[in-house]
Amino acid sequence: MHNLIWILLCFAFTSIFAQQKPLNLEDCIRIALSNNLQHLSDKQTLSSSRLDLENAQAPFSLGMNANLTTPTFSEIRDTQESVALATRVRDESTNFRYSGAIQMNQRLHHLGSLAITTNAERRDFSSNRRADFLDFSGDVRVAYVHDILNRPSEEIALQRARFNLSSAELNFQQQTLELEGQVVDDFFILVQRLRELEIQKERLNLSKSNLELAERKFEVGLIAEVEALRLQVEVLQAESSYALAETAIESQRDLLRQTLGLEAEDPLEVSTAVEHKLYEVEKEKAIGLGLLNRTDMRQSEIIEKIRAINLEETKKQNGINATLNANYSLRGRGDDVGDISSTLERNQWGVGIQVTMPLVDNGVRRSSIKKAQIQLEQSRLTRRKEQQQIIRQIRNAVRNLDEAERQIAIREAGLAVAERTYEVEQSRFELGLAKSQDLLTAQSQLTQARIDALNAKINYQRNLKDLRLATMADINVLVNNN
Repeated sequence: MHNLIWILLCFAFTSIFAQQKPLNLEDCIRIALSNNLQHLSDKQTLSSSRLDLENAQAPFSLGMNANLTTPTFSEIRDTQESVALATRVRDESTNFRYSGAIQMNQRLHHLGSLAITTNAERRDFSSNRRADFLDFSGDVRVAYVHDILNRPSEEIALQRARFNLSSAELNFQQQTLELEGQVVDDFFILVQRLRELEIQKERLNLSKSNLELAERKFEVGLIAEVEALRLQVEVLQAESSYALAETAIESQRDLLRQTLGLEAEDPLEVSTAVEHKLYEVEKEKAIGLGLLNRTDMRQSEIIEKIRAINLEETKKQNGINATLNANYSLRGRGDDVGDISSTLERNQWGVGIQVTMPLVDNGVRRSSIKKAQIQLEQSRLTRRKEQQQIIRQIRNAVRNLDEAERQIAIREAGLAVAERTYEVEQSRFELGLAKSQDLLTAQSQLTQARIDALNAKINYQRNLKDLRLATMADINVLVNNN
């Protein structure tokens, strides 16, 4: 029993520890894709587009409707003059009717539409002036319609729905990437704030240590009081910077919570490790993949196709249309339901072509078609413009990444110099060869060098994100393998 309790306690503590494990960037992206409210709304929009496509596909699926008329009863009572009997005769009759119908519809791609309707009826008749009778009747009707000169509206609507769904999918893909990019920005800003807090803490510790040294030197008369006062002011400034850094952290943590879709009370700890892996990106490969992958480029292509459909539809609405109509029906009847099939015979058939064409419209038809043609040409020009913009964005992203890499090397070299300079000035201050102002200058330069080195690494990660958005390709795919 004791062993079981111990195991449960260990499991509970392990779970708590696991929940408090700092989140890395991949963890944050995964949480955002599951919880971000705007992203969830974007998913609903995409689902709505899928339903629109299903509705557009419905006419091309077999449709079946059943109609059933509930029993209908009617009674007629009348009194008529009988010349033969020289009296008034009462006429009474009752009538029961039952009917049902089944209709099947099928739109055939490029071949028109077909409709088959079956109908059956039962009639019970009773009268005081004639023999009762029971009558069954039924018919089968086939109708065919085909647009001869133009594509049917249903096919045009289906193609447009497919393009709209593709556009919605591209929008969702772009929105997902933008959300991931926002997570990257918010995550690394928080990491930057946390690391800056560490730097400010190191500054505060150095300032306190230097102040203690200065106070001891002042007590034995090795330095003037003003030297110690300068270091005391530095401690107060370091404490203020540390407090401001703490406030900035909490503000940024709330912003990241919002991006991830978390509540304000939810705990959020992130890993402050910054990856130092550098990539050599092949510019031409990045441009090629960007032109292939970019959603805005593919959106332009879809818009061009949709406007081509609009032009086709405009021409159809304002031009000559011809429709083939054909129908054929069989009908049977008898005293028994089985007599219907045995007595079926041709009841009606027909075939014809209906032609519609505009005569006088005061130029409305021509202007409508011309407008649709202009819109199509505009979409082609827009696509070429998008291509130019994408190439420029990718070239800039690659250059910025290369520059960010150079800045890392420069800032790390500057940090090494600042660290050595501080060590020298601190030794000189201890030996009485330097004043406190020289020590403070070296310390300020060291703090700034640490911040600059940190910012350079984080800026490189954010430039990686920009290149990812510009190419919509994984960074490992863009690397020059030569």
